[in-house]
Amino acid sequence: MKPTDQFRLRFADPPREFGFMPFWFWNDDLSDAELVRQVREFHAKGYGGFIPHARIGLSRRLGYLTPEFFRLVRLAVNEAGRLGMKVVLYDEGAYPSGSARGGVVAENPDWSAKCLTPLYLRVKGPAKGFWRPNPGRALTMRLVAVVAARETGKDSLDPASLQCLEWDDHELVRYDLPKGQWRIVAVWEGHSGGTIRGVFEEEEDGHALAPPAGDILRKDAVSCFIRLTHDAYFKNLRGHFGKTVVSMFTDEPNPLGRCSGDDKRAWTPGFMPDVQRLWDDKADRWLPALWLDCGPRTDAFRWTWRDAVQRRLEDTFYRQISDWCSEHGIALTGHAGDSNEMGTLRHFHWPGQDMVWRYITPDCPQGTVAKHALAAKSASSAACLGRRRFSPTEVFGAYGWSLSLDEMKWLLDWHFVRGTNLVFPHAAFYSIRGRRAYESEPDIAFHNVAWPYGGLLGNYGRRMCGLFSDGALVCRTGIVSDGDDLSGEAAWVLQRAQQDFVFIDDTGLRTARVEGGRLVAGDARLNLLVVDKPGILSEAAQVRLRSFERGGGAVLRRWAAKNLAGLVAARVGCDAVWQGKNAADLRVMHYRKCGREIFLLVNEGDGTLEGMVRLATSGSVEKWDALDGSTVEWPGFKDKDGVKVPVRLGRRESVILVVDPGKKPYPKAQLPAIPGKVWREITGQWSVTSVGGPKAPLSGPCDWSRVKGWETFSGAAEYHVRFELTTLPGRIPMLFLDLGRVGDIADVRVNGRSIGVRAWAPYVFPLRDCLKPGVNALDVRVTNSMANAYDGRQLPSGLIGPVHLRRAGACGARLTS
Repeated sequence: MKPTDQFRLRFADPPREFGFMPFWFWNDDLSDAELVRQVREFHAKGYGGFIPHARIGLSRRLGYLTPEFFRLVRLAVNEAGRLGMKVVLYDEGAYPSGSARGGVVAENPDWSAKCLTPLYLRVKGPAKGFWRPNPGRALTMRLVAVVAARETGKDSLDPASLQCLEWDDHELVRYDLPKGQWRIVAVWEGHSGGTIRGVFEEEEDGHALAPPAGDILRKDAVSCFIRLTHDAYFKNLRGHFGKTVVSMFTDEPNPLGRCSGDDKRAWTPGFMPDVQRLWDDKADRWLPALWLDCGPRTDAFRWTWRDAVQRRLEDTFYRQISDWCSEHGIALTGHAGDSNEMGTLRHFHWPGQDMVWRYITPDCPQGTVAKHALAAKSASSAACLGRRRFSPTEVFGAYGWSLSLDEMKWLLDWHFVRGTNLVFPHAAFYSIRGRRAYESEPDIAFHNVAWPYGGLLGNYGRRMCGLFSDGALVCRTGIVSDGDDLSGEAAWVLQRAQQDFVFIDDTGLRTARVEGGRLVAGDARLNLLVVDKPGILSEAAQVRLRSFERGGGAVLRRWAAKNLAGLVAARVGCDAVWQGKNAADLRVMHYRKCGREIFLLVNEGDGTLEGMVRLATSGSVEKWDALDGSTVEWPGFKDKDGVKVPVRLGRRESVILVVDPGKKPYPKAQLPAIPGKVWREITGQWSVTSVGGPKAPLSGPCDWSRVKGWETFSGAAEYHVRFELTTLPGRIPMLFLDLGRVGDIADVRVNGRSIGVRAWAPYVFPLRDCLKPGVNALDVRVTNSMANAYDGRQLPSGLIGPVHLRRAGACGARLTS
């Protein structure tokens, strides 16, 4: 078999390692038979594996990290191995990571999460005396520092007047202050009171029995966490590590834990020297700046404090678990606490991020430059800089029961075009019994009425992840930004102009090298750097920037949003130049693999994009479709700057253009027909039957959520109609079936033959050789949203129509050579 044929076959049916691996909520009293059944259901939908995830609702009979718990884990992993699937283990019960469901603190109470909190005293000077700042009766509280400063306004202090005060063995603070209004700040160390979400019903946030968070800024506490969780998994699954078990997921570790309070700052005993090494003044006297305005250097001190916390966290937590995973033959994956946090991801073998709580949606796709809009790029940039194979996303969690396959498709494409190449859907619920249905809903799997069509996106995602792995991103622009707080201003401009980039932070700069006028950082080869709120760059990073400029590279330090895209294009060009309307809705990624230049084009808008795209390469062009795995020759026209390709991107559509530089273009390749004008409406006597739903009748196409008896029905209904087709002389014309409005999934048969499934608008199907002269039968099975039954949303449901037959039209993209 030719390598080209192998490439196509691998695209059509990639290995399971590239498939969806959903969080699998173990949230009830599990049975052997049901676990095995659900694993097989994953496999049948094209999924590559799963993440067993102990979750709120787990039965006490099973327990967490008990022999019975591990017996069931082995059962699921054994079945996955038999089916060729992969398993990612989850390191906590439930999150954030680092507590072992309270086991760390149970072993040593001093290993609970710590914090600093302030107490205040206002004093009008001149005055002298004593103050005993009383934090309460906790015996473990310790006074860290007491600082006095002259007030300059409400919650603002004069930095020049900051001065440390002393206290005696009874915690009595002596003060002797001159004239003015003074604030004395006593800073105390204590337990943060932070918790994690546990796995049993009584361990939810805010409950007295929620497990205490561990102090993940201490190496010994983290070592305990690893022993209780990671080592236990290895003991029980030793033979599967590196084979079926491929990774360990760590989830948004938080030094304070959850629900600790807004006035607390991350801390651990012995932390002050870490801060002092990064600060050019006496750090103790600047502690009030963590809560109060202390003049122009307030932000700098807070940045320094955060930097010290991150460095400590990298050393005590991320590096330890990363090393453990490496030593045991698996990858560390998961994500950090913030969507725009990239720095700590360098310790992940598969750096990822999450997209939950409706952070990003089609109707508000970016939040303009909000930090969540940077999630995918922060992870894929870390993967590029670290030369990592995978950049996963945890996606769909807490999007609600109204989440549809339509929205899921948009979210997946949003991630893929930003470099994501592994998907951890959140979540597949073992059970939705009782209130389990509302715990970070929706269930995207077994209990969702849309699950029969789960393979539509399951196989789509597997093909996309397989195609965009084990190759190289083609990108010449880097955005220099703070790795712990990436800025999105430059990113937003470049994405809307179809200009790709990677983020690079201080560490990335320091470890990069300059070669032939390029900055080489991991897999990135950058000709241009755009500086966008980089934080405080180290001297080594600044030296690298200057060396890059001297070697012929370009650095844009001053730019405006209105001219940035033009400046970047003038310096490094643009790999895909769109010649059509609505360019701001188009996103592009250029990838190189197996000697091919691969361009992913995604329409993020609701309209149709139609025009020509000039690709900065030459050769034959093929259009690959990840929804069905097909590949077809596509017309391309040689151009002095590359090859021009006609493109039509409908709503929710992505297009993959694969260019083979070793072959000539196919200028005479045929474009497929597209829906044209309405030819006739399909009318007649419709019959409608619900599938296990209401007995109340439906007369025909309508929104069933507005029909009495159907208002909260979530499920399927079947629509049947017969229509007569008059043929044109000698043949039946090429037609399209347009169902009009549908809520949400349409599964269509014409004359008993399946013509496809559509789960998002437009609900249009090509009718080729399935029609016949005379009477034809149309059968449409429509499945709606779970939100009607579980939230009472009354979202549009059913076949709403009107239903038309449309003539075929020519592709509207104007072909200009």
